[in-house]
Amino acid sequence: MQTSAIREVLVATAGVQSVGAVGVHAVAQGGQLVTARLGFGPKTPAADIVAILEAARAGIRAIAPEMTDVVLEPEIAAPRTDANPSTDVFVIRGAD
Repeated sequence: MQTSAIREVLVATAGVQSVGAVGVHAVAQGGQLVTARLGFGPKTPAADIVAILEAARAGIRAIAPEMTDVVLEPEIAAPRTDANPSTDVFVIRGAD
């Protein structure tokens, strides 16, 4: 199974904001393991993240039933500290 097909499933999963590293690894006795990092917003509730991860696992298993296990690592974005930046960070350019 190619990682590109798995990435497409993850990107198409509702609620996933970003997809990081995706890998398929050989494990003992001929099995295969899928690993991936999925990004979520800082305000995404934990219960929603759990449900989204389960939906992503189901999507992967639908296209790759031969996978022995699926490990998904959620990455939660840190809250922004620059929500109200001071005005000196803006540069205004005029048109001639």
